[in-house]
Amino acid sequence: MNNGTRMSPMTALFLGVFFVGAVAIGSAATVVLYGMRIVDTKTSALIHFAGDTIEGLPELVQSLPPAIGDLLHDRRAPDYAGKITVDTKFVVDEAAEVVRPVLTIRNTGDEVVSLLALRVAALDANGVPQRDWTEVVATPLAIDDDWRGPLMPGSTRYVVLGGSRSLSGKAGTLTPVAEISDVRVWVRETE
Repeated sequence: MNNGTRMSPMTALFLGVFFVGAVAIGSAATVVLYGMRIVDTKTSALIHFAGDTIEGLPELVQSLPPAIGDLLHDRRAPDYAGKITVDTKFVVDEAAEVVRPVLTIRNTGDEVVSLLALRVAALDANGVPQRDWTEVVATPLAIDDDWRGPLMPGSTRYVVLGGSRSLSGKAGTLTPVAEISDVRVWVRETE
């Protein structure tokens, strides 16, 4: 005969849950530690790659085709905004039942404007804005309607913007205004 005591079902259940919990915690700790090792290895490789890339940027920029390399040769020039004039007016397109803002931009300075962003607004008779939006009227490259190209020294650019039905019927009482919000000029190689 065996004089040993038998485990009660509650004790067996408690030991089973404890064992499963211990195995789960041990497995999770192993996965977390292994994951941290992988992250450490990959982070080191990424930092090394970023360092090599930054060191090689000057050679990369020099090897770009001129049309793309020139994109990187500009500087922000808020002081040049005084050499740019912007005139705005609304034109009513009755056939399409829309009001189209028309901008006339003049570069009176001697620099090439590589980027010119304008904040355009329609003000009512009390000077309260009824609608406002941003338009980019000069870009480093001339590609299509949205990329109009650089604004050369002494040149004038006319830009007809998309029509607005919400302004239709109000064109006589609205005043268009434009504010220069960003100016970048091309940096010559001799600078």
